[in-house]
Amino acid sequence: MFEALGDRLAAALKKITGRGVLRPEDVEAALREVRLALLEADVNFKVVKEFIENVRARLVGVEISPGLTAPQQVVKAVNAELVELLGGNSEGLLYAPAPPTTVMLVGIQGSGKTTTAVKLALLAKRDGHRPAVVALDLRRPAAVEQLRTLAEREDIAFHSGQGKVEEITKAALEEASRLGQDVVILDTAGRLHVDAELMDELKRLKSAVKVTETLLVADAMTGQEAVKVGEAFAAGVGLDGVVLTKLDGDARGGAALSLRLATGQRIRFAGTGEKPQDLEVFHAERMASRILGMGDVLSLVERAERSIDREAVKEVESHLRAGYLTFDDFLVQVRQLRGMGSLEGILDMVPGGAKLKGQVAGADAEREVRRMEAVILSMTRRERAHPEIIDGARRRRIARGSGLQPADVNKVLKARDAMQMLAKQFGLGNRGGKAGLGRLFGQGGSGWSR
Repeated sequence: MFEALGDRLAAALKKITGRGVLRPEDVEAALREVRLALLEADVNFKVVKEFIENVRARLVGVEISPGLTAPQQVVKAVNAELVELLGGNSEGLLYAPAPPTTVMLVGIQGSGKTTTAVKLALLAKRDGHRPAVVALDLRRPAAVEQLRTLAEREDIAFHSGQGKVEEITKAALEEASRLGQDVVILDTAGRLHVDAELMDELKRLKSAVKVTETLLVADAMTGQEAVKVGEAFAAGVGLDGVVLTKLDGDARGGAALSLRLATGQRIRFAGTGEKPQDLEVFHAERMASRILGMGDVLSLVERAERSIDREAVKEVESHLRAGYLTFDDFLVQVRQLRGMGSLEGILDMVPGGAKLKGQVAGADAEREVRRMEAVILSMTRRERAHPEIIDGARRRRIARGSGLQPADVNKVLKARDAMQMLAKQFGLGNRGGKAGLGRLFGQGGSGWSR
């Protein structure tokens, strides 16, 4: 996400040479580039003007902080202002002091409300709550069935009904209370555009039941259109925050950087993929870091903690320490990676990941992972446990079984060999692995320098 904006900002900041004090002409040269980068990213021109003025105020005549160069000082100022612009948010769902917590999702048709309802329910479930979703988009029967299907798939309670939306909601809240469901998420109707009928329905609903939070679901891919929609809903029904969907496909970032000014509300959550777990709390500081190409290691760690099977990892680690990696171990590693989401999304969180993405441009990394998995699953149990027995005839049979070529099988064999060699090089095969880890970090291990 934000690739174009990140690239332009990086190019702009590289043009400044190191000085003891940033001269006005240095600042102006950098800010011209930053202004162009923001405008090309489809950021609202009023937002751009305010942003540039604030960064200028942070820089003119400022002494360089100890340990920083002039470009780093500019990066620091731009980063601080990005955090301000994005709203400084770091909070997830706000739960009512007395249940139920009722979250009303609003937005136009196609913005992703239905999938977001289930994603938010899963987030509440991870927080230890018992969530339920309510289908209120009665004009589109397909929307009701979509929510029912998604909810059943993720084992989330589902409510619906016929009649006025406020009556359906009251009945759903009563049923949720009876069943001990303490978080209720309302998937309201959407239209292709904002109209008076839609606003009237949402106002009636909001006045009929006690709503803890009203969240706008906006499609980041629509750019400034998302900003206009945000303004309309903020004025019409009132908002407590924004869920920005399809952020993984938004290379420009204009909506994310403009919505707070338009709605007066912070972006609270970001949809970063199609999987149920691909919804993150929108941490403004982390997102600013991603935009500037500095990664987001904290979010990467959090995603890994949610996705990785610790027992499976321990078993693989024990095999590595024993000095031997089977293809069953390798398959565990592949599946753990896939469970964390798209490879591109992971690279966004790695410092310098944008450069890595550039190196694999045009390559379908997800497809390669699937092919690797297909090859391993086409091996017999004995072949996975003892890769050394895989000869030419076995490679041809594995290739036929996976629908691929022997060359593809060779790639997988070499990948496993490379990981095996890496494990031995780092000394993981040694007892306890301490000697190898010492060499890895340059502590002792005289053989490392040879």
